[in-house]
Amino acid sequence: MNFIEPILALCSNRAVLAKENPVLPGPQSILSNDLLSAQNLFGVSFDYFIDWTTNQLNRDFWLKCPVETTDQVDWSNLSDEAIAGSLRSHQKFRDLVDFSLANSCSATAIIFDDRQQWSSKPSKIIYAHWPKNPDSKKGLDISRVGLPEIEEMIKIRSGGPIAIGRKGLIYGTSALECHLSRTDALWPGDADLLICEKSTMRPMALIEYKKHTASSTIQFQEQRLSNYYPRPDGRKYDRLALLSEQIASDRRIKIFTLYYSTIESELSVKIEEIIGTSGGLMGGKVLDVDISPRDPESGYRQVIAEIIRQST
Repeated sequence: MNFIEPILALCSNRAVLAKENPVLPGPQSILSNDLLSAQNLFGVSFDYFIDWTTNQLNRDFWLKCPVETTDQVDWSNLSDEAIAGSLRSHQKFRDLVDFSLANSCSATAIIFDDRQQWSSKPSKIIYAHWPKNPDSKKGLDISRVGLPEIEEMIKIRSGGPIAIGRKGLIYGTSALECHLSRTDALWPGDADLLICEKSTMRPMALIEYKKHTASSTIQFQEQRLSNYYPRPDGRKYDRLALLSEQIASDRRIKIFTLYYSTIESELSVKIEEIIGTSGGLMGGKVLDVDISPRDPESGYRQVIAEIIRQST
């Protein structure tokens, strides 16, 4: 069983991909562990729950794992051993397990064929939770569930039903996420990039990617937290703040928004620190970093170096 990367695309037509800068790659395609490792850093991405009745972080982190399917292989009937073997070769899930082991967390892979018609047919989802044995920190607990079971898990972990309106998301990273955005079992928010010390997995900084497009009514130079907080995206940023306040046992880690543009002439990114606590966030120091299309990795290394400098 092979996995494919979740792709941000239009919910109403998954063939229409989200716009990107034609000459400058975005941070999600550059800030890999190959780049971070040279700076003695490690990055991890995941989806996470906040129980909104208590503002408590659920320390079981989810990873969407859409499968690459063929007519010859019935992925949903693979043995537990075959599923475990496939996840051992899934680098992002292995990274999430390594991070979870070092930070008193757990990791769950949500495996699915995103070609399913989520609204009209019986659904098949594999739920693979690490660790199966909490004492030895080993093994995968694998179960096969349907969409109703996933919806119930989401509601329980969120502290009850949660919705964003009947229209749902415009863009999503999977048809599953798009479908759930029109229900009262909204898929959990994501951590775009949590940076850690490579040797210890100690969390250092949380980065939120914010894309600017030509259709935006806000100029790229005017991008800042106050455009989005406390409205219309208050819950999104409060969710990030609660993660930053609870992921490390001894301190709050810093949060940064990394603004980047799909406009070809915009060849810089903007770093804004988010200060304050959940329910009372403000924009802090802002720094622009030029990124050369000829060598974008060097520019993004400077971005990470600045974020780590401000975080230590």
